[in-house]
Amino acid sequence: MTKLAHELPKRLEQGIKILEEYGFLQGRLEGFSLRALQGDKIAVEKSDSEITIIYDKEPHFYMALVRSVGMENGLHAIDAKVKRLGMMVDCSRNAVLKPTMVKRLICLLVLAGYDYLELYTEDTYELPNEPYFGYKRGRYSAEELKDIVAFADLFDMEMVPCIQTLAHLRRLANWLPYFEHMDIDDILLVGDERTYNLIRKCLRFCKEVFHTNRINIGGDEAYNLGLGKYKDKHGIRPKHDIYLEHMKKVFDICKEEGFEPEFWADGLYRTSESERDNKQIFDGTQTPIVWMYGYAFMKGFVTNKELAKEYLHRIRGYAGKVIYTGTFFKFLGYAPYNEYSYRAMDEYLAAVQECKVDHVMMTAWGDDGNECSVYAVIPSLWYAANKLFPCDVDLSVLIEMVSGYTKEEWELCDKLNTIHPELDTMCNAAKYILHNDFLLGLLDYNTPDDAGQIYERLLPKFEKLAKKESQFSYLFESYEALCRVLTRKATYGKRLRRAYQNRETETLREMISELADIKKDMQTFYGVYRNQWMKENKDFGFEVIDVRVGGLIARVDTVTTLLNDYLAGKTEKIYELEDECVDYFCNQFKGEAVYAPVHGHWATAYTVNVLY
Repeated sequence: MTKLAHELPKRLEQGIKILEEYGFLQGRLEGFSLRALQGDKIAVEKSDSEITIIYDKEPHFYMALVRSVGMENGLHAIDAKVKRLGMMVDCSRNAVLKPTMVKRLICLLVLAGYDYLELYTEDTYELPNEPYFGYKRGRYSAEELKDIVAFADLFDMEMVPCIQTLAHLRRLANWLPYFEHMDIDDILLVGDERTYNLIRKCLRFCKEVFHTNRINIGGDEAYNLGLGKYKDKHGIRPKHDIYLEHMKKVFDICKEEGFEPEFWADGLYRTSESERDNKQIFDGTQTPIVWMYGYAFMKGFVTNKELAKEYLHRIRGYAGKVIYTGTFFKFLGYAPYNEYSYRAMDEYLAAVQECKVDHVMMTAWGDDGNECSVYAVIPSLWYAANKLFPCDVDLSVLIEMVSGYTKEEWELCDKLNTIHPELDTMCNAAKYILHNDFLLGLLDYNTPDDAGQIYERLLPKFEKLAKKESQFSYLFESYEALCRVLTRKATYGKRLRRAYQNRETETLREMISELADIKKDMQTFYGVYRNQWMKENKDFGFEVIDVRVGGLIARVDTVTTLLNDYLAGKTEKIYELEDECVDYFCNQFKGEAVYAPVHGHWATAYTVNVLY
């Protein structure tokens, strides 16, 4: 156990003990006495036997402490570029983090310099007397959330409720008791008192559970606002007017319940003609959140620093303050894209500093099933912190210190998506190649002939990393198993179609045997990934993976039967292999020699037939 000087407050002693219990800082502080002085800056003074941390708030004490381990002797100032740095984790797209894993994440965040965390919960929290709210979705109970909040309080880490009060409530719309609350798609019926009664109930639950007056009330991407029941009752009205009326009503309820709301600001992205109306809904207690992530489709990764500056300036002009939100790219499948997270942060965090915005939140969305672990973006999490709290310690050293893997080793996970390394574009090949059907081959045309060789070269690296002793080695075991599947499967459909159409019967017989090996590899991946999911998340949501990956395993038996029947003369043809594969993206980039697609939806990568 670390030797602690009397000058260290009991709270900080307890915090260090908890961090060590969760597998962080173990042995790193041996031989040092620790002192802590609270002030208005962040600094480290280090000698051979003593470390003194000067800190402005407790999370920054832990940030400075872990960095001190990698520092030379002397006085080191840490220049804070922002006053607040938070993270939001998607717990609404199937994967609901277990409370124990939320606590582990809190430990990582305080060590990096974050001072608050939001769990994005559309309906994945319980409401009294609302049995269908979050039903069978892994919703958090009040007791679970209170326990998480109490744990965060030990580090003075703020837990901020993050809900939805306008759109993104499609799962809620499934249930009869909420039909009357819905307008169209996943959007609540604005202007209806039943809607506001439900929102009031949500806010009261949050007030009971959380120890903060801050709340993220959502409100983003309500594209069809006012076009359903609202239109039938009120006729067609400008969407922006409806949006402002609704947000003003929700703001009023927040004030009644003692909250100062924050909300996604895309509903305010309008021309200057709306500026006066936009300003009128604010009274100084609300904070809009400008989100810009960067994107890539086929031909390159795109960011727009100047547009970000324009939005930050304009939205702050309405409300008097603003939060910038970026993202860690983990929402495109099983593998992350840390590289593009860095590149987006380089642009947008520079815009933040040029606009003198002092509050940043980074998101970790899950989108189509939340397959990627939040821990796969550890290097991005630390990259953001190091840009906003720069110091003279190598980032890779810091990341290895807390995770057991270097920045470069974590970045290998990105490579599972990189089947066109010569292109400067994002791609999510690890997902769409896995789910690309053996016979239909919807994405065969878009998969290069050497994709399997790319994965074959990666496999030994993952095998080595999976053997390292680390609390995160289970993730590399999953990626090793996934890489092995992709090595064989990436081009199997293309080769099978070619052999069938050329009537190469011996090759087809060999490919039946290869299919058996692919099935074994998929079964291994299935088991290892299930272990990852159950370790990190509540069980709910894995039934979707059972269908997706389990269906692939079952599909092998169908393909094997069809091939055996064809070779035995029991059937004249395999219909799926008679069809030629065409460009899934309809020759939009016909002039390009190669391009790497992004295809984020499992269902339409797997089949074009009726699935649900």
